[in-house]
Formats: sequence, structure tokens, C-alpha cells
Amino acid sequence: MISKEEIGRRIKKVREEQHLTLKNVESKAGISATHISEIERGKTSPTIGALMRIADALGKDPAYFIETEELDDVSFIALEDRVQSTLGRAEGIKELLTNSIPSGKINAQLITLAPSSTSEISLHSHAGDEAALVLTGTVRFEVNDTTYELGEGDSIYYIAQQEHGYGNSSTAEEAKMIWFASERRAD
Repeated sequence: MISKEEIGRRIKKVREEQHLTLKNVESKAGISATHISEIERGKTSPTIGALMRIADALGKDPAYFIETEELDDVSFIALEDRVQSTLGRAEGIKELLTNSIPSGKINAQLITLAPSSTSEISLHSHAGDEAALVLTGTVRFEVNDTTYELGEGDSIYYIAQQEHGYGNSSTAEEAKMIWFASERRAD
């Protein structure tokens, strides 16, 4: 859990980056400059309502001030900085294309599926939405007992609370796709 001191530090940092005085924020948020100063110094915790008004005055999502990890407003990952890891539900690797941002709801990964030795697909369900765009090869998706064969350039979008999964349709060639989700899952 984030401390009141850290919330205050983040509010002050954003306010100063925008060259705003406590009085400027007071007039925009309708909260006294004295109270904002107390929050910034970690002397008091803002109420949810106060935090929402301060965040609005500073042009930030309230989540920015309470996320456990201070996140950048923009996610940039250079090609040479991408980290590969093993997929859990299918044979292959994934590379994160995005990092989290405050109140971020979408993430993207480059998925490389190894040639498949089986036609079985591991099905699962969870909260969120998912979508994929096949770049090379053929990927078989199963969503609610329906099979979809996606070739190069084909895409799919579905609610992830349905039983779903995917796998490479080829026993000889790898397949690549860009995978998007509203939760960080690609296993």
C-alpha cells in the first residue's frame, strides 16, 4: 500500500512540473492551498474526493497518485530492450511491447509460436478483453467451443471470460502474432 507521504510527493512533483502554485491548484480543485500543502508534506491523507479533484486540477488520472509503482505516462520499449520469456499455455515465446501506464487498460505482446506437436489447445478464462493480429503463419483460436483458423493479416477479438486458447496450426513453421489484452496475460 502506498504511503500518504508518497502520495503527497507525487502531487507536489506534478504540480511543480506544471509550474503551478498551491493557489493555482486551490482555484482549480476547490481545496484550500493549506490543505493541499499538508497533503504534499505527508501530514494528512487526501480523501478520495479530494484526490479526485486534485488529480483533475493537475490533469492526471487519480490512479497515478496511488499506484504502488510510479509509472510513466507513456510506455516506450526500444526493440533492443525487449525481453523474451516463455509462454505458459502454448509452446513459444512472448515479448512485451508495452509496459503499464497509470490507469492503463491495454498491453501488447509479440507472440512467437513454435511449430505444434499437438492439436490440443489449453483453454482458460479470466476477466478482460483480448485481441490478436496474425503476422506470419497460421494460428488456431478456440473461443467457446468454436475454432477459428487465422492466417497472415487475420485478426480476432473476444471477451476473455469465455473459455479460450490458441496454438500454432503448423507442425513445421512458427507463427507470429501481436496480442493485445486488457490484462497482462499471454500464457
